[in-house]
Amino acid sequence: MQLDIAAPRVARRATPLAAAAIGVALFVAGTPALAQDTAPFQLAQAATAPAATAKPPQPSAEQLKLANELLVANGEASSFDAVIPNVVEQTAAGFVQSNPDLIRDLREVAKQLSAQYESRRTEIVQILATIYATEFTTQELRELLAFYRSEAGKKLVTKREELLKVGFSSIQAWSAQFAREMEVRVREEMKKRGFTI
Repeated sequence: MQLDIAAPRVARRATPLAAAAIGVALFVAGTPALAQDTAPFQLAQAATAPAATAKPPQPSAEQLKLANELLVANGEASSFDAVIPNVVEQTAAGFVQSNPDLIRDLREVAKQLSAQYESRRTEIVQILATIYATEFTTQELRELLAFYRSEAGKKLVTKREELLKVGFSSIQAWSAQFAREMEVRVREEMKKRGFTI
C-alpha cells in the first residue's frame, strides 16, 4: 500500500475525518453498479419528496443467514475489500499536507492500521446483508441463492466485471453520441423561440 500524496487537492486539504469520508465516497462512486447519475431536474424533486416514515420489519435470523450466504455466492461480499485500506490511506494522507516531513511514518501507520482493522470488513458485509434480508423474503433469498449456486449464476459472477466494463464503455459512447444529438435539438428548439445559442 502506498499513500497517494498526489491525491486531488480536496482530499489533501481535508481533515482526516473528511478524508476518510471522501475515500469512501470515491470508492462508492467508482463502483460501476452505482455509477448512475441523477438528472439535475430530478434533484429538486428528490429534495422535496417526503421521507418514508414506516420502518421495514426486522429480518429474521434465517433471512440474515441466507443474505450472508447470498453475498458470498454472488461475489458482493468481496467487492468491498478495498474500503478499509482506502479509508485508512485517505485518512493518513489527510495529515500529509500539514505534516509533509511525516509522510514515511504516516505510510507505515496506514499500513499497520489497515492490517489491524481488516477484521471490521465483516461489519460492511453485515450492513449489506441486513439490507438484503429486509428487502427479500426468506423464499426469495433461497431462490436467489439457488440461482447464484447454479452454473448460470456462477458464470454471471465470473463474467460480471467484464460485462460491466464493456457495458459501461458502450454506454459512455452512446451517451456521448446522444449528448451531441441533444445539443443539436436544444439549439433547434431555442432557435424556434428566437434564441441562437
